[in-house]
Amino acid sequence: MNRPASLAARLWCNSAAVLQRLLDRLAALMLILMMLLTTVDVVGRYLFNRPVTGSAELIEIMLAAMIFCVLPTITWQQEHVAVDLTEHLLPRRLRQLRDRLYHLLMVVGAAYMAMTVWKLAERAARYETVTEYLAIPTSGIMFFIAGCLWLTAFTFLVLGVISTRVAYTGQQQGNQREAVSL
Repeated sequence: MNRPASLAARLWCNSAAVLQRLLDRLAALMLILMMLLTTVDVVGRYLFNRPVTGSAELIEIMLAAMIFCVLPTITWQQEHVAVDLTEHLLPRRLRQLRDRLYHLLMVVGAAYMAMTVWKLAERAARYETVTEYLAIPTSGIMFFIAGCLWLTAFTFLVLGVISTRVAYTGQQQGNQREAVSL
């Protein structure tokens, strides 16, 4: 590998790692906030007869944000739920072709969802749509979800284009580690 390509690859990997840590930490923060809010709401409701106003609304928003935060990370690490009953029957080349086609098809699916959510977010911004109890503008949440979907589509694109040799090696090592932990 020549020097500029090596530098670009390192820059890409470092940037992806930073973005992954950021999204994972944001998702963890959402989870902690949901737990704290639920605890305060339950204690307030049953001990002081004072529930937190709009707590269900806030939890719904944080849950959506948390799910879409980890979607690019799950995609990059290829940790989707998969059933591999016939995996050992397929030749390696056929598996690689199948995976590339799958990733490229998922680019189309994720990009379509991102475009659709983006259009809905634009409409929500135009109509100044807000949540029912706390009047939180919904467009910001929807733009965030659309951005995470775009990032997921880009992640699928990268997975579809890069060599699957690295992916298969990492996957096999992951499976071996998983088997050992069982």
